[in-house]
Amino acid sequence: MNKNTFSNRVTWYNFILCIFVVWIHAQNTDLFTEVVMTEGKPLFNQIEQTIVSDIAVVGVAGFFLCSGYLFYRNYSWGKVLEKYKTRFVGLLIPYVIWTLLYYFIHVGVSYITPLRAVFNEPPITVTWKGIVDAVLNYRYCAFLWFLQFLILLVVLSPLIYLLISNKYMGIVAIVLVLVIDSTGICGDLAFGSVQAQAFCNWLFIYMTGGYIGIHGSSAVESKNTSWLLLLASVILAVLAYYFFKHSPSMFTNLMYLLLFAAALWCLVCKLPLPMAANWQKHTFIVYMTHFLIVRGMNVLVSKYLSASMWPGILLFFLLPVLCFALTSLFWRICGKGQSFVWKMLSGNR
Repeated sequence: MNKNTFSNRVTWYNFILCIFVVWIHAQNTDLFTEVVMTEGKPLFNQIEQTIVSDIAVVGVAGFFLCSGYLFYRNYSWGKVLEKYKTRFVGLLIPYVIWTLLYYFIHVGVSYITPLRAVFNEPPITVTWKGIVDAVLNYRYCAFLWFLQFLILLVVLSPLIYLLISNKYMGIVAIVLVLVIDSTGICGDLAFGSVQAQAFCNWLFIYMTGGYIGIHGSSAVESKNTSWLLLLASVILAVLAYYFFKHSPSMFTNLMYLLLFAAALWCLVCKLPLPMAANWQKHTFIVYMTHFLIVRGMNVLVSKYLSASMWPGILLFFLLPVLCFALTSLFWRICGKGQSFVWKMLSGNR
């Protein structure tokens, strides 16, 4: 497969995953409280819940799988410092900027009486302690846990590479992480830390992506994906979903997320997709801004237009479109991505 074809597939894959992530935070049944009943059932509420809990949740797993793959597909001991340098610009700098930006946005809202009333923002006093807390604990942008985890995974990349660089040792290491995840040992060792357990869970997905990047890139980047491989991946994903629903556990959950994300990649490779448009490549900025957009729109529409689930469900489906549209507009304002502001906010993407 030529480089452009693979890059286009990655763009489409990340674009779909980004829509999923927007939907996770676009769920608005807590704000649109006037339920629309259909045959005695809150149909719209159920539609949102199903999309978020059964489909969109795979977006996060797909990002970890893809990130691990892309990071390790050309990794070597000689590239450790180079990888650190690129991720410093691509992850750490944007993380610090966005955590501070969200902090000061919340501070601003808390001091503007009309906005404070609409968004129920308690008064926030600017202190050095508050600033440090905002950065280290992503206090005012909880969704940035994902970026913090990626930064930690990059820091640990030499150790991870040591574990997965060997074909057989890598399988043992990944299975061991899966066992640790499934038994909850990681959380127990960290004194019940939910964050530590979550990190171990996503480490399994990330390491799997990295392992495939090292040992299976030829299959992943094959020009033609067979119908048999696509069918097999879909069947495995459906079976994993069935077992997860009928016997929920961390093991069945992780297998469902992993296999669904893998099946989605096979589907993207099989479909005759056109070259992705430029606006589809802005997934990083969409990820950074989407929470502010979706929450703000949901609050404003439910408060000043209607609290019925009719506009609620329409907004739920339209919010990804709005996020990409506003991001594309911002890209144009920033000199089509050439301005210093865009490069800093996007990690030079």
